Amino acid sequence: MTVPAPLPSPPPLVRGRALWIHGDRALAWFESWLTRLLPAGTDLAAESGRLANLCLLIAVASGALLLVWYSSSLHLAYASVEAMRAGTFSGWVRALHRYSSDLVMVFLLVHAVRAFFAGKFTGARWLPWTTGVLLLGIVWLIGWTGFWLVWDQPAQLVASTAMHFLDAFPIFGEPLSRLFLADRLVPSLLFFVVFFLHMLLPLLIAVGLALHLHRLNRVRLLPARPLAFILLGVLGIAAWFMPAPLDPPARMAVIPAHLQVDAWYLTPLALALRFQQGGLWLALGGLTLLGAGLPWLLGRRFAPKADDSGVRPPAPHQTRVDSARCHACTQCVQDCPFDAVRMVPRRDGRRFSHQAWVDPTRCVGCAVCVGSCDSEAMRLPWFDALEREPLILAAVRAGSEDGPPGGPVALIAADATGGMDTFDAAVWRARLPGFQVHAVPSASWIRPKFVERLLAAGAERVLVVRDGRGESAARDGNRWIEDRLSGTRAPAFRPDRTGPGGGSWHVVDYHVSAPDEITAVAQSLRRGAKADTPSEFRVGRVVALAACLGLVLALTVGLSHLTVQNPGSPDPVWVFSFKALGEPTPSTGTRSNEPPTGPVHMRGGPTAKPRRSPVTVRLTVDGVVEERTYAAKGVSHDGPTLAVWRHRLSPGPHSLEVLLLLGPTSTPVSWQGKLEALPRHQHVLTFDPAEGFRLE
Repeated sequence: MTVPAPLPSPPPLVRGRALWIHGDRALAWFESWLTRLLPAGTDLAAESGRLANLCLLIAVASGALLLVWYSSSLHLAYASVEAMRAGTFSGWVRALHRYSSDLVMVFLLVHAVRAFFAGKFTGARWLPWTTGVLLLGIVWLIGWTGFWLVWDQPAQLVASTAMHFLDAFPIFGEPLSRLFLADRLVPSLLFFVVFFLHMLLPLLIAVGLALHLHRLNRVRLLPARPLAFILLGVLGIAAWFMPAPLDPPARMAVIPAHLQVDAWYLTPLALALRFQQGGLWLALGGLTLLGAGLPWLLGRRFAPKADDSGVRPPAPHQTRVDSARCHACTQCVQDCPFDAVRMVPRRDGRRFSHQAWVDPTRCVGCAVCVGSCDSEAMRLPWFDALEREPLILAAVRAGSEDGPPGGPVALIAADATGGMDTFDAAVWRARLPGFQVHAVPSASWIRPKFVERLLAAGAERVLVVRDGRGESAARDGNRWIEDRLSGTRAPAFRPDRTGPGGGSWHVVDYHVSAPDEITAVAQSLRRGAKADTPSEFRVGRVVALAACLGLVLALTVGLSHLTVQNPGSPDPVWVFSFKALGEPTPSTGTRSNEPPTGPVHMRGGPTAKPRRSPVTVRLTVDGVVEERTYAAKGVSHDGPTLAVWRHRLSPGPHSLEVLLLLGPTSTPVSWQGKLEALPRHQHVLTFDPAEGFRLE
């Protein structure tokens, strides 16, 4: 008996490959459990991206319908939302809009986590990953603006936090946060701009989604109809019995003690309340840059740089084309899940005008094209069919430690167990007693011609064990092996080439969560019985699907009704916001290269730019004096002085006086009065040269 040669493995595409194996195994276990529990094609993890698209369509449609009842006016927005009460059609549409938006974020996060632990962000997958991170950010921004439009207490904090965040950019002449200190100051035009952005930003999702799916073939944007209908039903029921929350109306003078927040969109708000705009910067900027940079931070580069002609050679894990064997059948182009194979003009003078070419910027090494090439032109360098197939055939003819010659042969897809480097042949011999066990990269790598040769070499039957998850590493290409062997897809299996008996083959899905099932299937096949296919659409599986969606929705709704405590101090705050013009200072100096006696329009002018004096503010609270000085705005300090002074007070009556010193020779401007400081309130005094002092 012969012992198969040691199994090769592709180079690791992610740094710290050993750490990723555990995450991938846990993910594979969960997905295989869902696949066995739910009807075929309804795996929630595998369908998470399509489910996010469906929920986005529901959110857009329900949002458009909400325009019938919603008023985009700052002063009427809250009243129009409050009128959408529970038990009414408008209240149901609002809840549908709210929860479908939450589900978009939930399914996008599941989709991202799944891709992350599967290592689907390196190499040719950098573009889908990066655009996916940007899409996640756009969805969050749309939700952030949507919460603003409700104009309740959470919206009040969302608006003020966003303004503090924008003030960190030195692009506005006047701090925007000053506009949200009092109800009178909030600009209605800005509120309408936010409303317009909420309507317009979904168009960016269409652009981002086109880029995200640009490198995929046979794209399916929406989930299967049964899954879509059940999701719509569960979501509609939840929206009717669980109305969307609504806090008290926004009042800039009130600092709310408790808030109902949506964890899926307002988590950055919690960071901003505790760490001010620095927390929001950390949440948005830091996480976005870190997420978008993962392909370069954790991924490995193997392909050398492009040559003089601009063509970059493939990496060791990518497929290469043996042009001498290519017959220009185009089957590899049709089968590739990632649109990485193209037909290009032939240059070697052979009778076929075109040949296949693999784009190294798109190929992920899934080996689907290897199984689709009957002429053996598609070559996987680290697991070349021209080298590995003869070794397996020799073991079948001579026998091996797995079993005697002529026994059944099992071809195990290593991607179902975490990859070739984690394949344990001894474990599979125990699971499949009496079978010769041979590992292959994926089920899609197996060519029908190879199965024909195995049966012709004396194999009793060939068992192909493929990844049973809803979506394998080769996407939809994982199912081509069964279509090819059944003769419904080229290259088709030809029984007349297998010998007198014709032989038999079987394709079985392997589920990590139930490894013993494969043993029962193998024993059933050895007895000549037909293997049971647990993919039928049964009532029990439909009920399980509805229950799973109900659990997902319950978690989603629960985290969207979180009541949190405002971490800010309950003490009252005195706020002085002012815009003042400091005393101008005279300009000095003339241009030395122009004579002072020439024509007026040619005489030298001042070389120093005009400036304004700093403005000093003197605040007296119950006889205690504090003083601060603020410089004028502008590069040359020639603009107005804009500032906000916050002073914490104790509850109760206070006597206050504010004195503005605009320059060394100008007359001071003052205000004085008495104030009853209330807990969780901010008392705002404003000053403008046109209006003077005004207590809001």
